[in-house]
Amino acid sequence: MNKYSAYQEPAETIRFQGRVLRDRDMVVMGYTNSSFTIRASASCVRAVLRTGENDPINAPGLRVYVDDIATREIVLSGTETDVLLAEFPKKEEHVIRVVKITEAAMSFVGVVSVEVDGELLAVPEDTRTKALFIGDSITCGYGVLAAPEAEYTIRDEDGELSYSAFLAKDMKWNAEWVSVSGHGMFVDYKGDEEDILPREFPYTNWFYSKETREDYSRFKPEWIIINLGTNDQGSFEKPYYLAGFKSRYESFLCTLRIAYPDAKIICVLGTLAPGIFPYVREVVDRVCAAGMKDVYALELPFHDVENDGMAAGHPTAVTHAKDAKRIEEFIRTVMPEL
Repeated sequence: MNKYSAYQEPAETIRFQGRVLRDRDMVVMGYTNSSFTIRASASCVRAVLRTGENDPINAPGLRVYVDDIATREIVLSGTETDVLLAEFPKKEEHVIRVVKITEAAMSFVGVVSVEVDGELLAVPEDTRTKALFIGDSITCGYGVLAAPEAEYTIRDEDGELSYSAFLAKDMKWNAEWVSVSGHGMFVDYKGDEEDILPREFPYTNWFYSKETREDYSRFKPEWIIINLGTNDQGSFEKPYYLAGFKSRYESFLCTLRIAYPDAKIICVLGTLAPGIFPYVREVVDRVCAAGMKDVYALELPFHDVENDGMAAGHPTAVTHAKDAKRIEEFIRTVMPEL
């Protein structure tokens, strides 16, 4: 078996997608739908993967694709695991992609090495339109596999069944995610002002390293979809929190515009937050009036529990798919040439 170090191999040999960082002897995947892709001429492909000392309910989940077909799922139950990714009857060329379908706040996946009984070949660069999804549990696909009132476990989360993943697939986007369950724009679901996306966004993976800042020039999205406010809404009965939400939303849009001056930004809300969208619309109207270009607001309907069901108090995959289509239709009205 030939062993390839994920830390040392060039980008074209082990192609990572998403906000990843290099630490010690591994490359760390954190956020939802982060992935790595290899192209191998081999009959056996393995990987050494590392994670933290997680409770079973927070152990990271991965999905393996061979030539774009999902073939297996992996849950890392130990801090370091030698995992079989794929086997074939004979040595032949295949593209293998491994996707982290769970979120950064709960656990990370460190890719230490890839081993093949053959050789790794170059993986072409992804030249598709880039997009960035920023959000909370809805964007993470939290609970999407769960019963309607199920208790929390990360096993019920699947980022590839979120509206964001459906939209990225339909639009043929090269997408990245920065999404955290329970966190908001100004406060989290408990009203805590510390656990918010604007604090975490400037870091490659806040939950792994509070020292590594994200290089905004690394990935320049043409589209940014923000879905934040669901966790803030519980505190809006206090005027201070509502004013703080609107002020923080505006400053965050300014941060994004400075970081990504050419991106088109769509601010969506409504799936689990009825009646809150007007505040988002107010912020968007204000920044546009001040001269900020290409910022839009889109209200999504509250999820239809009677017809589409509910998953751990969250939208089902059916609702996620509908929201993806709603956003796609809106995008095509903004840019009909797409």
